[in-house]
Amino acid sequence: MSGVRVPFWLSRLGDARERRRAIGWLAALALGGFGLTMLFLTATGRGTDRWFFILVVWLALIFIPLWLVTAAFETLGPALRVRMARNLAGRLDRYGSLPGTAVLVEDLFAKQVVMPRITTPPQAYKVREAAVALVVLANRQPPALETLHEVVGRCLGGVEAWARDLGGWAAAADPENIQVRWGTVRALAALAALSKTLVAVYEDRSGRVWPDLDGRSLHAFLDAALDHCDELALRVEVTPWEEPALGLAADPEAVTHLRHTWQRYVDAPQPAPAALQAFLGVVLPGLTV
Repeated sequence: MSGVRVPFWLSRLGDARERRRAIGWLAALALGGFGLTMLFLTATGRGTDRWFFILVVWLALIFIPLWLVTAAFETLGPALRVRMARNLAGRLDRYGSLPGTAVLVEDLFAKQVVMPRITTPPQAYKVREAAVALVVLANRQPPALETLHEVVGRCLGGVEAWARDLGGWAAAADPENIQVRWGTVRALAALAALSKTLVAVYEDRSGRVWPDLDGRSLHAFLDAALDHCDELALRVEVTPWEEPALGLAADPEAVTHLRHTWQRYVDAPQPAPAALQAFLGVVLPGLTV
């Protein structure tokens, strides 16, 4: 699994946020290199009048080529991730390291989840980040599949209760206040996407399809929840959530706590390690990243 580590970071450059961060580091490197070069020349008393030429060298020969290579990973990054996931498929230890887990989770997210139109890239990023953290934590509390099953159950309880409550509120709310729904709807969509991603991980690890709940396909339920998020956010008149209940035995207080911690995490600017840790502590009490 150690061979995954280097290309893993390259594959992350397929994400716009990671590319911007990398370009920022490259700019700092170029400016720092230019500054150190000028300090050296000043200390030795040579060539300080050639500062413009030195600046051009750092920009044209170092920063711009590396910037172009980084920009190319907009298309190369996803392809590299798919290739790495294909290489990991079938390995018994494919979820045994953080890089391998991240590659597989991001690949399953890309294949299984279609985010609602109301969501933005930051929500998708946080879904993937939280999913990776939960899978890694589940590995620390064997048996991992049972732990992951419990995590999915808690997330599903949050999705079901939240969709029901939010759907009723949206139907009764003033249509002119539609914008006030968006933040909450995005958080609900992200939680549904997280649940769908974790279900995909569970099925990939166990080699079996998640059993139906009261005759209801879990994938169909989560797809309906994601579709409902667009209705809540984009339509003036919406219908309440009327999907059949999953029959989960969820503690209302725990569900409310989960919803609040997830909302804070989704709303927090990145990076948000404290908000993520608070959510993880609700879903998997007693474990830390």
